Amino acid sequence: MTIDSAEPTVAESVYQEIRRSIVDGRIKPGTRVSIRSLAQSSGVSTMPTREALKRLQFEGLVAFDRRAVTVTALDADEIRQLFAIRLRLELLATEWALNRLDGDGIVAMRAVLDEMSDPCIAPDVWRELNREFHQTFYGHAQSRYLIELIHNIWDRIQPYMAIYASQVHNLDDARQQHEHMFRLMVERSLEELLDATRHHLEHTAEAIVGALAGPRTAEKEKHVNYEELSVDSFHRMLEGGETTSTKLTRWYLERIADIDSVENPDGPGINSVVTVNPTALQDATRLDEQFARTGKLVGPLHGVPILVKDQGETQGIATSFGSEVFADYVPDTDAVVVRRLRDAGAVILGKTTMCDFAAGWFSFSSRSGHTKNPYDTDRETGGSSAGTAAAVTANLCLVGIGEDTGGSIRLPSSFTNLFGLRVTTGLIPRTGFSPLLHFQDTPGPMARSVTDLAAVLDVIAGYDATDTYTGTATANTDIGNYAAAVGEVNADTAGTFRIGVLTDAFGEGVDQESTNAVVRSAITELERLGVDVVDGLELGDLTTWIADTSLYTLGSKSDIDGFLAARPQAPASSVEEIVAAGKFHPLTDLFGDLISAPDNPDDDPVYLRGRLRQEEWRRTLIALMSEAGVDFLVYPTVQVPAPTRADLEAKRWTALDFPTNTVIASQTSMPAMSIPGGFTDTGLPVGVEVLGRPMSELSLLRFARAWELAASPRRPAELVSRASA
Repeated sequence: MTIDSAEPTVAESVYQEIRRSIVDGRIKPGTRVSIRSLAQSSGVSTMPTREALKRLQFEGLVAFDRRAVTVTALDADEIRQLFAIRLRLELLATEWALNRLDGDGIVAMRAVLDEMSDPCIAPDVWRELNREFHQTFYGHAQSRYLIELIHNIWDRIQPYMAIYASQVHNLDDARQQHEHMFRLMVERSLEELLDATRHHLEHTAEAIVGALAGPRTAEKEKHVNYEELSVDSFHRMLEGGETTSTKLTRWYLERIADIDSVENPDGPGINSVVTVNPTALQDATRLDEQFARTGKLVGPLHGVPILVKDQGETQGIATSFGSEVFADYVPDTDAVVVRRLRDAGAVILGKTTMCDFAAGWFSFSSRSGHTKNPYDTDRETGGSSAGTAAAVTANLCLVGIGEDTGGSIRLPSSFTNLFGLRVTTGLIPRTGFSPLLHFQDTPGPMARSVTDLAAVLDVIAGYDATDTYTGTATANTDIGNYAAAVGEVNADTAGTFRIGVLTDAFGEGVDQESTNAVVRSAITELERLGVDVVDGLELGDLTTWIADTSLYTLGSKSDIDGFLAARPQAPASSVEEIVAAGKFHPLTDLFGDLISAPDNPDDDPVYLRGRLRQEEWRRTLIALMSEAGVDFLVYPTVQVPAPTRADLEAKRWTALDFPTNTVIASQTSMPAMSIPGGFTDTGLPVGVEVLGRPMSELSLLRFARAWELAASPRRPAELVSRASA
């Protein structure tokens, strides 16, 4: 019987992970990192992180202050002093090892040198091989104490070796030194080998001192403002040497710890990020190293930190679908959208909060509780893509991914002053996203700017064999050309569009009038910009259209159960099982309503009539647009401003009667976009929804970009800006 060795403690694992990041130079000397961000990046609490950092402080690798640690930075004299100590130790190790060097050791060292001779070798690989070469040789000294002292010195110097290797683009001189030393080892020429070792270490020390005195010092002192950053501006900074993906990723992780974390008593505790990707920094560093080596971006989203709604499966990162039942569920594969993001060079920063299985308009979740609105933390962010909306608007990521079945991208975008796009169903693959209604579901981008929205859409749109609905994507030649088309737009482009105002989508009441005033003001501004406006369009009996085509309580249970059944490793297999256990947030009322749905909705005549009614509604809307000769219909995204938590706790609305107009597009599978329209007198954002014909995403983006350039509707959330100052 074999007894497995004990697993390392959490503190030990965290210690090794952080230590390796420092020693390998992924966390640069002089960097100040909050303890919370280190804990989140490791996926653990702050307690084992503090224990790990105590050991690192004892080793001299970090220094504590109140809520952060600073990686030890050495000046030129300290570098030279460490190399002088290293030289004494390695000269002694050379004397002891040379006489004991055997044939196996020579073969092993020759193999390492052969790998180091690769002209395309990456700096981090070269560093590891360099260490392996010397370690193999000094191991023959057969002195544990001497080797431990050498390793300690190596660890102190290793981050600076990373700086040296990243600054030296031609490693030929270092390779020649190693080849020369190897030849002397084979020939047993002790005195010459000691001289070569002395020359090699003195040369390396001065090269590091030179690298520290070079452009990196100036770069380190330069302040870079990452707030409201766009993909294009980030890539210009990256190519100009002003920043790296690692620096940007670290900035977002620290901001998440300061602003978003509910464990930080000094911050607003927005609670939009439910899980941080433990390898985010390593992923960013790998992209930086590849860019340093090739000078080329790996794809259109190279190094871009993105947060993904926790509805989409992420390999190696917990995916809960907003449910406490799935808090520890870690998928084996990525959702198709996530895979496309990674292939385009994106850094998956983490996962965002959502209500249980996306069954609602609000953020309440059994997994994560409530997500605050950055514009008013007593208000609702909106759901179900609540976390993505709050995180993007609070500058906790560069762009975000949401999912929209009934309006879950556009409703929270309206409440948080974002651009949120729901595409024609089938333009973006849904595989790997938990469903709510398969014929309405679609992932999509949420961003602070239209250009970022287009950049992400170019990457994630298109046919995928695992989702037959994406056959729709093969019928349009615009796919993949969104960013280029948006780039050609200017403010005058607005005058090329004709819009119709759907007046029966404007609500009545005090809250509704507050929203109506903002939307009407935006329409007036569009008209001033040259947009041809056709007012007074009416669909007629909007309430009945919505009710007749609302199929969540008839079809969602079957879709969710089918999704879970395909995942035998999942902790629950059905809606009934979760509801019976009471494992959903009580304010996510729609999820509880799903239990009464038929097992097979196709056997239900009401469900089938609803599907036919959806088709009829789509035809009616397209006919209305055609008769009026308009490109789009416009109306308030949501008829009321963001509700307070008190409103929701008092159950002022349920999921099925909340006055959102987003269901118009969702229940007809048409594309629509929420664009920032302005603010109420109390400072709450209001979105304007723009509904287009099927597959009109390119025109929607061009219209929104023209509005963005002319009106500059984006206004950062002051509460978050003050909290992070």
